Amino acid sequence: MEWYNTTYNDEKSGRFGLIGNSSNINVDKCFKVLDIFSNKVFLKYTLIPSIPLLLLAVITVDPYLWVGSELHHFYIELFAVILSGVIAFYYILHARNLNDKFSLFIGIGFAVSASIDLLHVAVSYGLMEHVDFLKYFIPQTWFAGRIFLSSMLLVAIAKYSFLFPDEKVARKVNENVRKYDRITNTRSFSDNEQERKNEDKLQKNLIIYLIFLGAIAGSIAVVSFVMIFPASVLDEYSIHRPYEIPPLVLFVLALFFFYKKKLYLKKDVIYKGILIYLIIDIFSQIIMSYSIQSFDTAHNVAHVLKDLGYFVNIIALAISGIRYTINLRERNELIQSQYEQIKESEKLKDEFINIAAHELRTPIQPILALSIFLYNKNGTIEEYKEHIEIIIKNSKRLQKLSEEILDAARIESRTLNLNLEKFDIISVMHTMIRDYANQINCDNVTIKFFHENTEIDLDLEIDNLKRSLFIYADKNRINQVVSNVLINSIKFTKQGNIDVGVRKGDNRIFVRIKDSGPGIDRDILPRLFDKFVTGSPSGTGLGLYICRNIIEAHGGIIWAENNDENKGATFTFTLPIVSTH
Repeated sequence: MEWYNTTYNDEKSGRFGLIGNSSNINVDKCFKVLDIFSNKVFLKYTLIPSIPLLLLAVITVDPYLWVGSELHHFYIELFAVILSGVIAFYYILHARNLNDKFSLFIGIGFAVSASIDLLHVAVSYGLMEHVDFLKYFIPQTWFAGRIFLSSMLLVAIAKYSFLFPDEKVARKVNENVRKYDRITNTRSFSDNEQERKNEDKLQKNLIIYLIFLGAIAGSIAVVSFVMIFPASVLDEYSIHRPYEIPPLVLFVLALFFFYKKKLYLKKDVIYKGILIYLIIDIFSQIIMSYSIQSFDTAHNVAHVLKDLGYFVNIIALAISGIRYTINLRERNELIQSQYEQIKESEKLKDEFINIAAHELRTPIQPILALSIFLYNKNGTIEEYKEHIEIIIKNSKRLQKLSEEILDAARIESRTLNLNLEKFDIISVMHTMIRDYANQINCDNVTIKFFHENTEIDLDLEIDNLKRSLFIYADKNRINQVVSNVLINSIKFTKQGNIDVGVRKGDNRIFVRIKDSGPGIDRDILPRLFDKFVTGSPSGTGLGLYICRNIIEAHGGIIWAENNDENKGATFTFTLPIVSTH
């Protein structure tokens, strides 16, 4: 065989090798086989359980180590009937809960197996005095049950496990389905019809397989009453019961397809139970194959192993059921929580609609009324200047309301953009605070501006401030935040001071606005910055919500707290001096 010096490099696994020019060897398949044997699941659920079972197989070579009786056999098999019935019930229940054809097939299969075992144990107990008859009837009906069970598991794993691809494939399919739904927003009638046909076909095939396998096993069991199968028991060979070999081969094939289909990747613990059950059944068949006679060591141990395999299945099903119940409870709690959130959102939406309608109507009415009034009047602007000022004031109010609604929509859609620039926040806030101080019509309210605990004269011109603190932020948005908080403080302060302070911390600045109003209601304070929350009879409840999102978009935080003895409230927010956003 000629080999070129071509390097095989599997980047995912880090393997290297040579690829022959004329070779038909599939290197990938070889590595996949090696992957199975190096898999942790294979080590934990196949190799490790095989060690004590192998030792047990060696010990049971001695036929006289544990010699039982017909009565012992009756109780062991009766226990097997009960266990297989329990397995059947829970698998069918599991299939019903999850619409799982794999579990349904296995559940019905175990029900049929329980029926065969019941026939096996009932006849063995009723005719225990007919030793010659039981010498062939017991191994032949055992064979009937085992050939059915092994065939059923092989078909279930090889045929029906494809309905449950591994997690990576499932995620890919789900992604494609979501993309498809986003594009079409619907599913065509032909797609649904095809799915229904495929479902009906699978259901029909499931019934056919079970009937076929059940008919074969039932025929073997019935024929065992009147016929001794050729070579069913061989006294002169080490393999005394050669009919145990076909079920053994089928169990091994089922184990092979279990790994080939990667069912060990499933999160549901029942698949781990099936895996251990297959290993136990394989050794049970090996041990039974060299049973010299009924009720000898190998015969008794094989029956106990069968019961053990059933018990492992029940434990796996119980754990799976507990996990399913816990997950279902968690999902129900999540659904209930989301439902409550939706109800709260609907309530807030209705409140917002009522507030917005009221807030829109309030400025629109004077604008409309005065506009009609001025339209029907003849005279100079000076005569109606007061009316025009009212129109301008309400127009600005309407503009502010519309901007808040638009900003809230941008925040919800995550399209709120920041125009970052370097600017001196001392001079910007000085100008804004001076403007608001000049607009206050109440002599009992005074606005003061502080930098690092030093009061700054609001009458000073910007060029004479001799103080500066530069930040990198959106100047208009920061103005919007300060303006919103300051307007609220002015609105609620009837008498006293409003102190606005700026100070520098570690790589960030702190802006504080402290008023002398009534403070914030304790019920509202924890959710003050949420959407549609307001402590005022007027307003949309969007202002502070927008402020919080603007500050957080800059990498800062904002909070509010009541002052001591409920004498007003203090709003504080931070901004990075150099923002990376």
